[in-house]
Amino acid sequence: MVRKEELKNKDIKYLLYYPKDYKEGKKYPVFFHLHGSGNRGNDFSLFKPEESPILRQIELNDSPLQKAFCVIPLCDKDTWFDMFSELLEFTKFIYNQDYTDQSHFVGSGVSMGGYGIYQVMMSLPELFYKAIVCCGGGMYWNAGRMKNIKIRVFHGVNDNAVYPEEAYRMYNNLKNNGADVTLYIDKDCDHNIWDKTYLNNENLEWLMQ
Repeated sequence: MVRKEELKNKDIKYLLYYPKDYKEGKKYPVFFHLHGSGNRGNDFSLFKPEESPILRQIELNDSPLQKAFCVIPLCDKDTWFDMFSELLEFTKFIYNQDYTDQSHFVGSGVSMGGYGIYQVMMSLPELFYKAIVCCGGGMYWNAGRMKNIKIRVFHGVNDNAVYPEEAYRMYNNLKNNGADVTLYIDKDCDHNIWDKTYLNNENLEWLMQ
């Protein structure tokens, strides 16, 4: 069983999962994930492994996520943007923890969290090394701020909640700014592209490399 703590920093509650072979004083990669609207609230019980591919991966013995600290803040507002100043401060707080390998701070987000992580990376691009974004979008005209972050973008072609055009716009603007970015459009998926994405070890291995 992976060690887990339910914590709070100022106004933000968050889940903290430790690496499998954690040794105090050693620095580790950090996987920083923003959840979607379905997990809004301030109750840790909203996060169930049977409903989250990320939580299932964290508990798997061969999961690449077990090499990292996994940080999942809770959004208790309507959107991440309603608490964005606090979110930026929290991101910097985690980045500056003694356990954080600052050369391997990676972002992740789904749907509402995809919009959120794009905006956090645009605001604090110097912090992030890589990222995976599922069914997200954002201010694509400002994508050049993320040009030094390696990003994989995932979207379902049948997504009627966040249209795949959002992924194309962000991808094209990242590409035009010289970013190392890959776009994966799944012809069989609707909004839930995250199960396929995070249960595919190759994606997580790439993130943890």
